[in-house]
Amino acid sequence: MNLPKQVFQWCQQRQAKSCHRQLLVITGQEKWTIDTAKYLADHNNVKDILWVGDTESAYDSVSIKNYRSKLGHEYQWVILNCFSGFRANTAMALSGTIKENGLMIILCPELSEWPSYADPELINRISFGFNQKYTHSYFIQHLISSLKEDNTVALLSKVGFSGRVSNEENNTCDNLFDEQRLAVESIRKVALGHRNRPLVLTADRGRGKSSALGIAAADLMGLSAKKICITAPHINNIEQVFFHIKRLLPEVTESSNSLSYQSSSLTFKPVDVILESNSHIDLLLVDEASAMPIHLLCKLAKKCSRIVFSSTVHGYEGSGRGFETRFLKQLSQLKPHYKRVEISQPIRWYKADTLEQFWFNTLFHNTKHGVKKYEESNQPINCRYISKQELVDNKNLLADVFRLLINAHYQTSQDDLQRMLDAPELKCFILTQGASLLGVAQIIEEGGHFFGELATNIANCSRRVKGHLVAQSITSSYNMPTFALARQWRISRIAIEPEYQRKGYGKKLLNYVERQAIHRNIELLTTSFGCNSDILRFWYSSDFALTKLSSKPEISSGEHSGICIKALADKQQQQIKNLHKEFRQELIYQLDKNFQWMSETLIRQLLTFMPSTSVSFSKELEIIEQFAFGKRTYSTCKRLLRKYLINNPLNLSRIDIDKQALLVAAILQNNTDKVLCDKFKLSGKKHIEQTLKVSFKQILRDTV
Repeated sequence: MNLPKQVFQWCQQRQAKSCHRQLLVITGQEKWTIDTAKYLADHNNVKDILWVGDTESAYDSVSIKNYRSKLGHEYQWVILNCFSGFRANTAMALSGTIKENGLMIILCPELSEWPSYADPELINRISFGFNQKYTHSYFIQHLISSLKEDNTVALLSKVGFSGRVSNEENNTCDNLFDEQRLAVESIRKVALGHRNRPLVLTADRGRGKSSALGIAAADLMGLSAKKICITAPHINNIEQVFFHIKRLLPEVTESSNSLSYQSSSLTFKPVDVILESNSHIDLLLVDEASAMPIHLLCKLAKKCSRIVFSSTVHGYEGSGRGFETRFLKQLSQLKPHYKRVEISQPIRWYKADTLEQFWFNTLFHNTKHGVKKYEESNQPINCRYISKQELVDNKNLLADVFRLLINAHYQTSQDDLQRMLDAPELKCFILTQGASLLGVAQIIEEGGHFFGELATNIANCSRRVKGHLVAQSITSSYNMPTFALARQWRISRIAIEPEYQRKGYGKKLLNYVERQAIHRNIELLTTSFGCNSDILRFWYSSDFALTKLSSKPEISSGEHSGICIKALADKQQQQIKNLHKEFRQELIYQLDKNFQWMSETLIRQLLTFMPSTSVSFSKELEIIEQFAFGKRTYSTCKRLLRKYLINNPLNLSRIDIDKQALLVAAILQNNTDKVLCDKFKLSGKKHIEQTLKVSFKQILRDTV
């Protein structure tokens, strides 16, 4: 194959000495780039290759969307066929599977043509009806800019080759495993030391985190009889754990997801199996913990007195942020003596690796999440719309916007950066003071004329299209085709700098978005969120109405997903009021069913916000008074007590928080006596009824 001799010299130099991992970009027609990549692999005798995207080669391969299945493996080269599409999460994650001296190779059109290339993955990033508005990828434009600015990136085309070898000058291995050894010793202490002192082990990819779990487990299994369990989102995640145990204990026997050595064992079990089992465990290892639901991690922490949580620091899909901001806060309350160890020294590649730094810089993976300090300013606060072109032209602003979005929602990932720059239906509004960015609002256009006759099919649940989350959810839930036809903006994120929160800046930005929506003839503002008291209070304070609550908690947050709506057009006002009233009936029906385990505080707040009547018939009040003063039994008036609380939720504020929670749990959620006794530390049925009587007596006395 007729290629520039410089590319062969570059490959030879890389093989002859210790080098950082690098990125090679091969541009041109698809067939030529594929043939070139194969030729270079054969010429350099590279066998350990992962091919991502379409291929007819015999290499190990994976589709773009199934990349997670390869995260436990190691490769010399990873080849991304971008003619099959490009996903930021895929590129970032798979770069972590490449060993030292390895290459990531991107196959793509000529750089001048790539932004306008018809990406096959586009359909997964853009909502139904907006495809025709997509003509240019601002994300690819941003990526190309990064490729050209980074002098460690090599470029190859039919025209020629440019690139230099990134040598590793200080490849000493003296301290390479020091942090890993500390991690291993910390795991041993969890198993052999004091109880209820969990370990949180964090690291970016390539730092030997899973290997440390395997080394420590092998050490403990050889020391004495230990029953160790390990769990992870998928058994493939723990390949390295099993590998190191088998390496260190050659006589180990393997059977059905389990390793046995003398009287010790290590067994993989799904998290739900562990939670349901009452069998004894000497040590529980949780690998890739950040990819697991936080409420399940908390249950594991409560159940197991000796437990290690191992997690990727940032998480390639944003989940690491939730682990940092939510789980560790809860863990500190559950187990205040927990210890944290972080491994920063790479083991799979050299320190200051150029490939890792390229993706970190390009996708803002290394953006600091701490509070940004601003000096006091007398400059005015301004809100404005910001275009995708402006974001691409101003990389510092783009980095600041994405940093705020990451802080606002723990599942924000690199794919969200790609969608922010490419999806025509997604718009950004910012709040600034001088040159300082204080806030960002991200909205997604939904509904409208795109649906046409489809609205009826969506309403009767026979059709679903890409995107339009709230528009379709409300339309189908209430069998309301007209809702899908209304033009609406869904507010997907509002992010304010931490030191400026709770000072009215979020509401100021929201009000600006509302004015812009009215100016553009938008009929509805909507939002969907993990429902908790603080967030619900924010939306209700801006005249949004709750119209739907998911029947089950979201796996990622452990919270029920709520939908709030505000009518902007006069013709929508009555429709939203009707939805709000209808949702109240659904909420009441579900209190002792799907919402039985919901927070009592949240339920009280929901009822307070709902349209209701405080009227009770005098005869009903007499019966309730008879119960409160000990004349009537609980079983003869429970329905009326329930009706009273539903219609008069504000009266709950007349008793203390614990008593409020008991009334909600017992009367509205209909929990069993056993559950009530365990939760509220009551001795039995009589104690429960007596506490309820005292509470109603106080409510009625203060009502008079």
